[in-house]
Amino acid sequence: MLPVQLEEVIATCPGARVLMKGQAPSSLAISGVSHDSRVVQDGDLFACIGGKEHDGHEHALEAAKAGAAALLVDRELPVPTPQVVVNNVRSALGAVSACVYGYPSTVMKVLGVTGTAGKTTVAHALAQALRGCGDEAEVIGTLEGPHTTPEAPDLQKALAEMRDRGRRWACLEVSSHGLDYGRVEGTEFAAKLFTNLSPEHLDFHGDMENYFRAKRRLFERDAGVSVISVADEWGSRLAQELQVKDPASLVTVDPTEIHNTHLTASGSSFTWRERPIRSQLLGQFNVVNLQLVAETLRALDIDSDLIADALQKVAPIRGRMQPVASQGSDISVVVDYSHKPEALRQALNVSRTFTNQRVWVVFGAGGDRDKSKRPIMGRIASDLADEVIVTSDNPRSEDPAEIAREIVAGAHGGRVTPRVILDRADAIEQAIMEATPGDLVLVAGKGHEAFQVVGIERRPFDDAKISEKALSYRDGIQ
Repeated sequence: MLPVQLEEVIATCPGARVLMKGQAPSSLAISGVSHDSRVVQDGDLFACIGGKEHDGHEHALEAAKAGAAALLVDRELPVPTPQVVVNNVRSALGAVSACVYGYPSTVMKVLGVTGTAGKTTVAHALAQALRGCGDEAEVIGTLEGPHTTPEAPDLQKALAEMRDRGRRWACLEVSSHGLDYGRVEGTEFAAKLFTNLSPEHLDFHGDMENYFRAKRRLFERDAGVSVISVADEWGSRLAQELQVKDPASLVTVDPTEIHNTHLTASGSSFTWRERPIRSQLLGQFNVVNLQLVAETLRALDIDSDLIADALQKVAPIRGRMQPVASQGSDISVVVDYSHKPEALRQALNVSRTFTNQRVWVVFGAGGDRDKSKRPIMGRIASDLADEVIVTSDNPRSEDPAEIAREIVAGAHGGRVTPRVILDRADAIEQAIMEATPGDLVLVAGKGHEAFQVVGIERRPFDDAKISEKALSYRDGIQ
């Protein structure tokens, strides 16, 4: 990645006011963009992002001392460093970052996946299927970093690094926060995918209408094909409301067009466009996810026979209906990221199809997040599971016991009365030890996460490893 002149960067910011502090734009080269003063490199443009808890303007002098060549600000600062003053730093940051990193999305093909559930599975399945078709593809999303969708500078840098490694495709999870914060501005999409929509992040968006509008922003771009699952009312609405110049650029994906579906505890089989598919992924919702992948690749002119063959090579995604293996065990254990109501409902319904015995669920809810979903998840667990243990998730600054009380309150009047075991390891171990032959234990909520956030501390914790250890111990004493 070669440095660009500051005047090129300024050109991406219509109406910007430039304060050069005695230098000329043509003499100043920018080699990167940073929004964290602690990681500024020589030659960076430091973006002073304002927020509720932190304001980057307060760290501008620190960034300048660390080597920042210029600042992107929304007000003039008493810092002896060249400054580009814009109305809103976030609004300008996407285009600025794309410019500095050489517009990587114009060289690669970027596939953006949004929706409430399934983003991670679809993004990773897309990348695996593309590799199965003989292409080079990588993923940017929940499993790859601290944010589902990285801040614009981090995203453009990651895309540029993929480009420089020779990758032709990038599969990107696009969150509603990422869309509201403008993190994907400056990115061109070859395809935009919609999975589904259900209540989530309402503490941030306020209501479902605002949540839907945030997701819709991804599809209000002229370029690229839009591939929309119409499995729910929100997908149907999105497909109906979109105004597209070319009808071929809008592809609707209807799950009723999948036939001969057969689900087992070891995978699934179905027919897509008259082609039989056998998959390692579990559950009906993953059949729908794979259909969305297949229709996207078909819309991008990849041969259908090649797609069908590639789908069968897609391996299970870490923390997404992930079986915990123990040879010869008399029970089944599955770890899943289902941390929202509809996802928990789906995971429990799928789990029910894998056993004729009892279904256990061990789950909690994150602290400092949408509280409205807690009683809903409590009722879903109580109605769909045979044994329910409510435990701690990532409590953050909240009292785990209070979070558990809110979950249990929702279960009142349900089929099962939950138990509360706040120590998550103890909860998992107790469920596995008490399960009887043929039972299935679903450990829900954290999936791939290898930590637990308590206060401001991130403590090592892995549901799959804890489950595997407990399962081995159980099997050893049977």
